[in-house]
Amino acid sequence: MTAEPLPLPEACVPTLSAMETSPLDPGAAAEAHLKTCTACAEARIQFLALEDSPDVLVPSGYFERLPGRILRKLPARPALHRHLGPLAWAAAAGLLMAVGAGAFLAGRANRTPYVEANLPRQPDILEVSTTDTPFHSGEEEAAQVQALSPEEMKALLERLDATPAPTR
Repeated sequence: MTAEPLPLPEACVPTLSAMETSPLDPGAAAEAHLKTCTACAEARIQFLALEDSPDVLVPSGYFERLPGRILRKLPARPALHRHLGPLAWAAAAGLLMAVGAGAFLAGRANRTPYVEANLPRQPDILEVSTTDTPFHSGEEEAAQVQALSPEEMKALLERLDATPAPTR
């Protein structure tokens, strides 16, 4: 399907032909028509824009050769950057290994106890009951204490108060 040009109104045809010959001074009848018809006024502006355009200012092929001319004027990239790539990766890997090893060793240093107890062994201290030790595997006994009724708990506390503390 081909697009056909739109038909021009009969009043616009003489004005457009007058503007084609002289867009600056189309005549009195055309000037009167331009004041009422916005389409012809816009066409006059386009004709004036075409008239005012100067001749070609640049030689042919100027813009096609422009990127090459700009690239030739830029300084050459030093060859040092190409050889520093593997060296930079090696330096980064070495730094990462050093930081990782330092962090690993610092973490291991905190595992050692700050104070070690050196008490002489006494034969009577060797047998210690699990009730005297704060951390033991007797989780069942601790769970049984929580399940006591208030009366049973009161009786347990009275019995513990009555027991004498071991002397060291």
